[in-house]
Amino acid sequence: MINPKWVMKSPPITTHLSNEIASILRNTTGEHLVGERISILPLAENGIILLLENEIILGALLWMKINPKTARILGFGIHTQLQGNGLGSECWDIFLKEIIRQEMNKITLEVRQSNTRAINFYRKKGLTPKGWIEDYYLHEKGILMELSNLN
Repeated sequence: MINPKWVMKSPPITTHLSNEIASILRNTTGEHLVGERISILPLAENGIILLLENEIILGALLWMKINPKTARILGFGIHTQLQGNGLGSECWDIFLKEIIRQEMNKITLEVRQSNTRAINFYRKKGLTPKGWIEDYYLHEKGILMELSNLN
């Protein structure tokens, strides 16, 4: 893994790509995602941000619009061997520029209460917890996090 790069894509995406994205997100977040589900998600224009090296997916951020001003992150994960190297922040900056370009000013997401690394990352990016989500994840609560007033 020498020099992976973040690239944006828009739907639709192939079954093969959906399966690869599902695999990296399962391995990094513990989500029980399958490629078939990813391929039918109503992802936004440029709602797929992939970390690629030699066509191998090493990270992914998926997002959708839930209304004209709000982006919802559906999944965000980076290969464990690459975490802590600034790649997450690099992706976050790409994501922010894109949603601002699309005239959006709010971000929401859900995260497992046990995923302290992700929670700390999102807090550093300005998101705040807004409440608990019961039964969102198997065997644990989720935390709804939000960032408003980007512009």
